[in-house]
Amino acid sequence: MKKIKIFTNFLLIIFLSSSIVTGNTYAQVDNQEIKFNQAKKHISKSEYRQAIQIYDEILEKSPKNFSTLKMKGIALINYGDHTKALEQFFQVLQFKPDDLISLVGMGVGFGYLGEYQEAQKYFEKANKEKPSSIVIKNYKEYADKVITKYPYIPTEKPKGLEKEYISSIPQWVKQIAGWWAEEQLEDSEFISALLYLIDNKIIKIPPTETQKITDEKIPEWIKNNAGWWAEGIIDDEAFVQGVQYMVENGVISINIEDTSEKTQEEIDHEFYLFKKYIRDISNNISKEKRYIEFPNPSQDVIKKFLRDYVKWNFEEEVKRASKNFPDPTYEIIDETYIIYYKVFINDQPTGLPLDHVGTLKNSFSFWEQQELSTNNQKAKMKFEITNKKHEANVWVTWVVRDIGEGVLGHAHLGKGVVEVTLGDYNCDGSFQLYDVNSVETIMTHELGHSIGLKHVEQKTNIMYPSYTPSYAFCMLS
Repeated sequence: MKKIKIFTNFLLIIFLSSSIVTGNTYAQVDNQEIKFNQAKKHISKSEYRQAIQIYDEILEKSPKNFSTLKMKGIALINYGDHTKALEQFFQVLQFKPDDLISLVGMGVGFGYLGEYQEAQKYFEKANKEKPSSIVIKNYKEYADKVITKYPYIPTEKPKGLEKEYISSIPQWVKQIAGWWAEEQLEDSEFISALLYLIDNKIIKIPPTETQKITDEKIPEWIKNNAGWWAEGIIDDEAFVQGVQYMVENGVISINIEDTSEKTQEEIDHEFYLFKKYIRDISNNISKEKRYIEFPNPSQDVIKKFLRDYVKWNFEEEVKRASKNFPDPTYEIIDETYIIYYKVFINDQPTGLPLDHVGTLKNSFSFWEQQELSTNNQKAKMKFEITNKKHEANVWVTWVVRDIGEGVLGHAHLGKGVVEVTLGDYNCDGSFQLYDVNSVETIMTHELGHSIGLKHVEQKTNIMYPSYTPSYAFCMLS
């Protein structure tokens, strides 16, 4: 088989990187807004203690400033004070039960305490709110796996902490539902009965926002549910879901917020119970031999990488001139160059939970499907993985070392070393891993250089020189 020489040189690709350390601004005095922005700057520099101090100053004057509570919670998570972080997120959820950052923050906080089932509840709720989020998906998968791997006895919650919306439905209400299901009551009569039961807090349902007012008839499935509930076939929760549906779609017009509004005394008592719950968890951890697997593996990966830096260090190999690598081989079939690349793949850093080796085949497949040109003839690429460095035309490695500000990877042109970074410090000041799709995109770009392609100006082209990656675990993504 013949060899083909391709022009080679060293090329460093610089991608755009942007900090997404953001918080919602708020209508406060200018001094507080200045302080808030100062705290964000401290977070971007990993100066969490200084940021927490500023957030405390803001909260002293505005204790219900939710943006500050959330950012303080994130700073505390990164600082390592997970119990205090949970308190910040819990205070937000007392007033905004669907707040995504706080839901994820609660899951992460409980994960760091080893209370995995509680963490799972918050990740599941966050996933329902935003099923498209890669970060939430990663955390939810973590909770699902760790519960299976490490069985434990959950810490019991103090009575009154859980929001009990449906446990107090008296038995006689089922008789009304049964009459309605058997059409012994008109729809209007059943709705009137429901309103009475809700207004008098005989039936308690979660806060529900009405999306629209409509004259729509009650769906048949709700009537079926009522009958099944009356017969004991389905539980209270399934029945209440039907009531919620009617409220959300305007079939029943009520102000649920009024029926569920808590007094400040109730809010304070709930917060007291939550802090007691956290103390109970800490006491249990000290008594048990509970294995704790941290929900965000980013810090663990960077620590192990720095510990084993010599093992993962590719700097010396990167300095090797690409001319020292063997040239790829080729053959001509039907007037088309078929160019064969042998690729050596370096190990992933220890503890990395994301499979980038598995996605490398997608990068290979992408370039194998492209029709390129060389010597004024068509060219197709073929990749073969080898475990022998000396025969490889390209060495691929994933690294977490800093290879330059804003740099996501680099590659020799035509053949040689390909490096792709796995994360950075731009999200919340701590090292955060990129998600799988981002690393795959960077790797595909760098492989483009390794087969001899340069940058282009077309933004939609994989060889465009700028790219903003997404993160796998950062709560501010």
